[in-house]
Amino acid sequence: MADIFREVDEEMRQENLQRIWSKYKVLIIAAVVALLAGTAGYVGWQEYTARQRAAEAERFTAALTISGQENAEQAIRDFGAIAGEATYGYAALARLEQAGLLAEAGDLQGAIAAYDALAAKSDVAQPFRDLAIVLAGYRRLEAGDAAGAATSVAGLVEGNTPWRHLAREISALAAEKQGNRAEARTHLRHLVDDTEAPAGVRARAAEMLQALPE
Repeated sequence: MADIFREVDEEMRQENLQRIWSKYKVLIIAAVVALLAGTAGYVGWQEYTARQRAAEAERFTAALTISGQENAEQAIRDFGAIAGEATYGYAALARLEQAGLLAEAGDLQGAIAAYDALAAKSDVAQPFRDLAIVLAGYRRLEAGDAAGAATSVAGLVEGNTPWRHLAREISALAAEKQGNRAEARTHLRHLVDDTEAPAGVRARAAEMLQALPE
């Protein structure tokens, strides 16, 4: 009888963990994209000539306006064109916006491909490339590819990238989805104990750690 109660309790904890992921995944992705927007805008300001900057800013703003009017298909095309023709900050931002719209439209594989394309560009600043890897990792989790998510972010977990804590969060979620509970708990415990991790990441890790049985 005790085994039955333990099994029921474990199932409830698993459901809680899934609810936590469902609750936070949109906020996580939105937050990191918003953070990059300010960074990329600054990089763009520094690296463009005034004329190039003005023209590309105008195109980017126009595409944002179109996306705000719920014309996602046109905005996806416009951001794709900007990403292919612009350089540095605006190109990276455009690719991120394109990927986000693809995901919102239900095309997770298209979104992942867009993130992967940005991550592979050697002429893009490394923080942008690392962020693309992280966002692709979250989308891979959403698409049910836990193994791919874990593999894609593995190189960021122990590095000095500003996105390393999010990479570890992805690793924890991927491990749990693959049935490796011990590894998941190790990643979560590391985040809880890491005083350099953002407060929101630590709070989520603590909540997930509590929901995940040993």
